[in-house]
Amino acid sequence: MIFTCDNCGFIFSRSEETEQCPDCGKYEVRPANEEEQKEFAERMAELSRSEHSEQPRIPDIEDAEISMFSSFSFRLPATALQIDSGMIVDIAVEYGENPANRSELVGNAWVRQEGGRSAAFLMSVHLPVRPDEAPKEQVNRFFAALNDSDSFKRTLSDFVTRQMECDVN
Repeated sequence: MIFTCDNCGFIFSRSEETEQCPDCGKYEVRPANEEEQKEFAERMAELSRSEHSEQPRIPDIEDAEISMFSSFSFRLPATALQIDSGMIVDIAVEYGENPANRSELVGNAWVRQEGGRSAAFLMSVHLPVRPDEAPKEQVNRFFAALNDSDSFKRTLSDFVTRQMECDVN
């Protein structure tokens, strides 16, 4: 997880939540926003390049940060979106506990044309955590949230339309 200190502006990572800044010692730490996370990643990449430019190495397994995700997928014909096409799309949703907010599940929906080689990101879905909820119930809640989302339907329709235009050209 990436954090930012609102007192000194230090951006740092920790495997667990923390309240105290390791740089200034103040208790003004919060999860980093998207821009701060990008800045941190760029700085770490540059640091890694400069440290290992002459002696590249393969990282040890201890260097890896492991995240656990669950996923489900389903197929949907374009006709379900009121689009006159024989196209079928595969939709995959990866979900898990939000590291920045442990009271929330977050799922990322991806789509690819059946038989396609690459997937496109559709959207994120955020749901409250329910204690002791079975994985099947989590899947059902994510599926229901997507089914009820006009944004999901619109984004998916746009994807299908773009794919149809590419197939024509």
